Amino acid sequence: KEPISGLSLFSHNMCKDGIEMARDVLIIGSGMAGLTAYNMLTKAGLSCLMLEKARGVGGRMSHRRHDLGGYDHGTSFFKVTSPIFKKFLQTYVDQGILDLDGGVAVAKPAGNNLARAMAPKEADFLAQKQVASITEDAGRLQLKDTDGVTYEGTKLLITCPMPQAKTLLHNHWDQSWPDAGQVSYRPVVTIMATMVARGDELGLAKLMGAGNSTNLWEADKPGRQEGHRLVVHFDEDATMPWLQTDLKELAGIMSRRLADAGNQVLDLQAHRWLYAHTKTAMDGGMLAHRDLPIWVAGDGFGLNGVESAFLSAHAAASDMIKKR
Repeated sequence: KEPISGLSLFSHNMCKDGIEMARDVLIIGSGMAGLTAYNMLTKAGLSCLMLEKARGVGGRMSHRRHDLGGYDHGTSFFKVTSPIFKKFLQTYVDQGILDLDGGVAVAKPAGNNLARAMAPKEADFLAQKQVASITEDAGRLQLKDTDGVTYEGTKLLITCPMPQAKTLLHNHWDQSWPDAGQVSYRPVVTIMATMVARGDELGLAKLMGAGNSTNLWEADKPGRQEGHRLVVHFDEDATMPWLQTDLKELAGIMSRRLADAGNQVLDLQAHRWLYAHTKTAMDGGMLAHRDLPIWVAGDGFGLNGVESAFLSAHAAASDMIKKR
C-alpha cells in the first residue's frame, strides 16, 4: 500500500454540525496495536475510523525517508515468541515484507513496511489529528480533536501510551482499573547519521555520549539500500540530559562532536521517543470499561514491544467483537 498521509482527511464525509460520519469503532493510534485491532474489527464487519497525531501509520515502527537512503529511527527488529503472533506474521513473510528468523522479525525494505501493509483504507484513516477530549452523548462516544472537529462511534479503542490514555479518558477512567502509573517507559534519543566512510559504530556512539547504546548500520539489514547510514539509540541515562533540548540544536551538537574527532558527516538528524520501551507493564492483556464501550490496549501490557502491542490489541478486538 502507498503510505497514508494527512491528505486523506479530504476524502471524508462530514455530517451536520461538524461531526464526522459515525463509525462502529473509533481507534486512537496507528501503531501495531491500532493496526492489529483495525484489521480484526473490519474483517468482522465493523466500520472503523483511526485517528493518528503523526503524519502516517506505524507508531514506533517508523522510517525516515532521505535522499541518501533513509533511516529506521524506530523499531528495526522485534521479538516473535507467541505462536499466535508468528501465525499472524506468516502472511507478510510469504509476501516478502518481513524476514523472520530465530524468533526475530525485521521489515523490509524499510522499518515501516509492515505497518504500511497493515494500513487502513484511506477513508478509514485521519493523520495529524490529535484528540483533545472524549465525551458520551445519547449512548454514543464523541471525540473532539484540537481543530474542533467531532467524531462519533459506538465503541472506542485507545492504543496510545498509558499516560496519554489516562489523560484522554480523564473522568472516564474506570475506577476499577489498575493505576495507570503501574506502566513506566524508557525514553530514547535517536541519532541518524550518514558518514562518508563506515567506521566503528561503538566508537562513534561513544563520541556522542550515547552510553550503552544500540547501534545499527542500515545497510546491514535485509533489503536496504547501500550506504554508510548509522542509527544510534541512546540508553536512558544518556538520553535524560537531552529531553528538553531542541532537536535541531541536538543534531548540531552531535554533528560537531563527530566532526571534531575527524569524522566526515554527510547528514545527521535527531529524534526523541518519550515512550520508547516499556519498563514496567500493567497486569492483564488489556482494559475493558465496566460501564462504557471503551477499551485500552497497547505495548504497556507487556515487555516485548511490538509483540506485546499485538497481543494486547488482539485481546481487546476479540472482546469488542464478542460484545458487539
